[in-house]
Amino acid sequence: MNKKEKLIRNLPAARFYYKGSHSHPVRRTVLVTEIGRNVIRGYELREGSDVREFSKALYKTYSRSKIATTNQCRKDNKVSTKKNKTTLNRVSLKNLVFDGV
Repeated sequence: MNKKEKLIRNLPAARFYYKGSHSHPVRRTVLVTEIGRNVIRGYELREGSDVREFSKALYKTYSRSKIATTNQCRKDNKVSTKKNKTTLNRVSLKNLVFDGV
C-alpha cells in the first residue's frame, strides 16, 4: 500500500448515498482524509455494489451538496424513514470492520 494521505483521527469512515450523475443516489463508503464545510475527501471503498480493497481504492472528492437526503432515497429503503435528513453517517474503523463495507 503506497497511500500518501493520512486518515482523520475521529470517526475516519463515512457511509452515505451520493447523488452524482446517476439516476438515483448510490451508496458510498469512504475512508476520510479531509472533511470540510463543502467537501469530503478520501479513499472510496464502496460504490454501489462494487467493493474495493484499500490498496485498490480510488482517492475522490465529494461535494456535500450532492450527498442525498432521505427524501431522495427509495421509499422501501430503511434510511428513508426520517424525512429530509442527510444520509451521511460517520463511523469508527472498528464499526467498519465488524459490520463490513
